[in-house]
Amino acid sequence: MRYEKDIVFYISNTIVEKIGTCIKLVSPNEASGFILGNIQEVNNDNGNFSYNYHSTSFHCIESSIGSTISFILDNDQKILELSEHLMKNENLKLIAILHSHPAGTTPSSTDKNNMKYYHNSGLKKFTHLIWIIVDSRNKEMNGFIYLNNKLTQIKLIISSNEYLR
Repeated sequence: MRYEKDIVFYISNTIVEKIGTCIKLVSPNEASGFILGNIQEVNNDNGNFSYNYHSTSFHCIESSIGSTISFILDNDQKILELSEHLMKNENLKLIAILHSHPAGTTPSSTDKNNMKYYHNSGLKKFTHLIWIIVDSRNKEMNGFIYLNNKLTQIKLIISSNEYLR
């Protein structure tokens, strides 16, 4: 799998705790949620740019199906309405969709298809969306983005510092 070194996703310990609570609430099913925050474009002085995603809030959301092995949000309108509502109330951007796996943090074929579908949906908010997968057992996380028609892994950093808007 490709790795993109110029995209870094910062997630606070507070949000990690909220994700853990979300996973416990829906267990044994897969958990899902939206992460809101900001994206910072950084000019690296050599004409290249990097992008830092700073998470500010997490919202546990109910999957459209309760499943121990599948995460599906198959109601596009509900996703749009909920994300618009949260973004408007918090004055933040939707920067990631998170879901858990019973074991491991590698995207399934369904995950890959959903990432590609949303990336190619024509909706700007999904173009540079990060997809985070959490292992329900040990809470390890992995982040991905769909770029240039390829699934690409990104760097995910858990930070004790809360990002200020």
